[in-house]
Amino acid sequence: MERHPGWTSLVAFTLAVVMTPPAFSTPNRAAGLLGLRAEKHLERKRAEMRLPDGSGFEARSVVWDDLGRAHVRVEQKWKGLPVFEGDMVVHLDTRSSDVVGVTEASVRVRPVDVTTKLSRSDALALAHEAFQPLGAYTREPESSLVLFQTENGATVPAWHVHLEVENDFEVRHQDFMIDARSGALLKAWNTLMEIGATGTGLSQYSRTVPLFTNSTAEGYELRDMTRGSTGNRTLNMNRRTLGGAIFTDSDNVWGDGENFKTASGTTSANGQTAAVDAHFGLQQTWDYFLFVHERAGIDAMGTATFSRVHFSRNYDNAFWSDSCFCVTYGDGNFFSVLTPLDVAGHEMSHGICSKTANLTYSGESGGLNEASSDIFGTMVEFYTRPETANYLIGEQLYSSPGTALRYMYKPSLDGRSPDCYSESVATLDVHLSSGIANRFFYFLAEGTTELSGPGCDGSTFSGVGRGAAEKIWYRALTVYMTSGTKYTGARTATLEAARDLYSEDSPEYRAVATAWSAVNVSE
Repeated sequence: MERHPGWTSLVAFTLAVVMTPPAFSTPNRAAGLLGLRAEKHLERKRAEMRLPDGSGFEARSVVWDDLGRAHVRVEQKWKGLPVFEGDMVVHLDTRSSDVVGVTEASVRVRPVDVTTKLSRSDALALAHEAFQPLGAYTREPESSLVLFQTENGATVPAWHVHLEVENDFEVRHQDFMIDARSGALLKAWNTLMEIGATGTGLSQYSRTVPLFTNSTAEGYELRDMTRGSTGNRTLNMNRRTLGGAIFTDSDNVWGDGENFKTASGTTSANGQTAAVDAHFGLQQTWDYFLFVHERAGIDAMGTATFSRVHFSRNYDNAFWSDSCFCVTYGDGNFFSVLTPLDVAGHEMSHGICSKTANLTYSGESGGLNEASSDIFGTMVEFYTRPETANYLIGEQLYSSPGTALRYMYKPSLDGRSPDCYSESVATLDVHLSSGIANRFFYFLAEGTTELSGPGCDGSTFSGVGRGAAEKIWYRALTVYMTSGTKYTGARTATLEAARDLYSEDSPEYRAVATAWSAVNVSE
């Protein structure tokens, strides 16, 4: 099957990510054996899961934790076709190899003829017609044949198409689901995930900061040789959408701490400032996941990534893309340069979601995807500068104090996001429906406060602290959530995580249940 990415944004019209499901490529023989054991277990449970003959399972990745567990992500199949959002996680005891649990998110497929009438090229042509790009595609369009369940419960073979265009006229990433028999457009969704030697950097958003750089014969470059397999780096796009060159400097002192002025040029001290914040954000987000969650980079394998700044002209966005495995920042038009620390953490966290739960960027799962990035972007800020960190998202992009893209403690302060869950949140933009999980996390960490007010159920209570809350969310995302997880599934996933980390009789476990009830998410 061809590579299938998914994508995300920080705001509905700004800030973005491109995601790819993990491949089961671990060379370790033990991983292969655990994968086979997971597949066999699900095959034995097939009837119990009410899946028809012809169903199959393929292990895609395995993660070990320090609690003696291995977690195998498994893709559901029907007559050899991957089932969209049909992924599950099988949890095993590493000492006995016994299965100790399953995060079961199978899709109840109905027997169907998987013969297709529409070719791959036909599907790409239909998607192109619907997309209508202004200019050439940035990357070759991608497509894969999957089994898709429509909103009315029908099961159909479908082409899943992903298109990307990034130029001075527009920046769009979009997915299409096209019926492989009739050519009907079954679903389309935006997948741009937005808001994403030691030198000295004069930062616009974090004052003076240390920067890990690389010494060269000509001076220094913004390449951090202490993080990433080949060194994480920061590139200057010079207001273009293609190419890019690594930032260099003669004295290892970077930036002037001021918002970018076009007349200054992107290679001037003023032009370097965006690179300072992007490089620092990459550095701090990497360290946060390494030292708080013991995760080596976005893919947990230490693969290097990079940042791109001065992208396009006055681009009011930032995004993570799996296609380049990088974060991209615009200079802004309505906003200031889009490189604050919580934005950097937000964007890189989309990549981590991509490599783990791979939450579909649509409906309730899309809201959870956005919330995960808001949560970790905020925790990166607390990790780096706890004395000034807060639960506002992107507030430094505005000139008016107290104004923000999102308010985690009371989402409705933006005038559009709900504070309390109802079934209608599935119809909202993912940047709005994310408020439910954002407020849950605030309640879990801080409890009800003067900022948040009481819970939706009128309750008041104390939180368990950010340390416990961030660990619970991280474990829920990386171990228990799957691509189609909805809010009730997130409640279950966080309770499972709290039970693993602290026990079912712990204050943390009870606090998770209390915080979800406080946003109207029940069993």
